[in-house]
Amino acid sequence: MKAFATIAVGHTLVCQKQRMKLIVGLGNPGAEYALTRHNAGFLVLENFARANNIKFKINKRFNALVGEGVIGREKAFLAMPQTFMNLSGNSVRPILNWLKIETDALPFGAIRIKPKGSSGGHNGLNSIIDSISTHEFSRMRLGILGRKNIKVLSNYVLDKFTKTEQKSLPDILDSASQACEYWIDQGVNAAMNKFNR
Repeated sequence: MKAFATIAVGHTLVCQKQRMKLIVGLGNPGAEYALTRHNAGFLVLENFARANNIKFKINKRFNALVGEGVIGREKAFLAMPQTFMNLSGNSVRPILNWLKIETDALPFGAIRIKPKGSSGGHNGLNSIIDSISTHEFSRMRLGILGRKNIKVLSNYVLDKFTKTEQKSLPDILDSASQACEYWIDQGVNAAMNKFNR
């Protein structure tokens, strides 16, 4: 059974061209989804932004919360689509067009970085792949599977993290944020070698 979020979470889409990198954290907008497993991507990106003093603001053109900053010597553009997960591509495609960027974007808490690949059955990634017509982008998955014998996966990912999981979450988000920073500064292969476990 596959259970991962997108980051940035589960999956993070990282694109680069001329020293500009884009990280997209996936999730659903709204307070009712704030601490759900489905929104691990948002949680990682928010943590990463706080650690690097990057502020988000709404961008109606992209239907996303966006922020910009410098990580090491690299410019970074962060985005959290507000389209709901399954329509993430509707937000990502206009961002890529505007930035003129070409794409090169588990158990609970596990981090997996890949230089490219399929959607793995993730509807948010499917939407992005369909919208940008390629799966040639690096991505990071953050594991959210906290138990076995899940009967309805769609209900599970929309549930809040358990109290036990919430205690572990700060360390997990810090690790994922560090992976994003390392990824931007050192590249996807170095980040894979350091953080995939």
